Amino acid sequence: MGLPKHVRLQEFYRRLSASPPAQSDDEMFVRYCTLLDQVEDELTGIPYDPSAWMSDGRLYPPQKDRMLRAPAGHVTVFRSRGHLTRLGENGAIEIVRVNGAVEFRKAGSDGRHIHDQSDLPVDDGA
Repeated sequence: MGLPKHVRLQEFYRRLSASPPAQSDDEMFVRYCTLLDQVEDELTGIPYDPSAWMSDGRLYPPQKDRMLRAPAGHVTVFRSRGHLTRLGENGAIEIVRVNGAVEFRKAGSDGRHIHDQSDLPVDDGA
């Protein structure tokens, strides 16, 4: 099955951190999906099959059907199994465990982080 999940996540966060700031939430979403798929393709022997996400051990990007938009529209939230992925319209990203611990944070193209944007939803689907 390749490397353990925590090692793959650290490699994903390393690559995301090393990438240039995104200009928009759409750009960051594409980058997130692309980098995570690259890491999983390289570090696991698990074929890409989103229908097997619960059992195959592979990490998959957030799905659009799990997307919530903050009231003013500046932050998009994706609810996943154990975490929330927040994307700012400025390209910022924040990945938070459902217990509130921040796993990864990167500023957008204007230097602002997610927490600098005041319209996070009260109900983020947790």
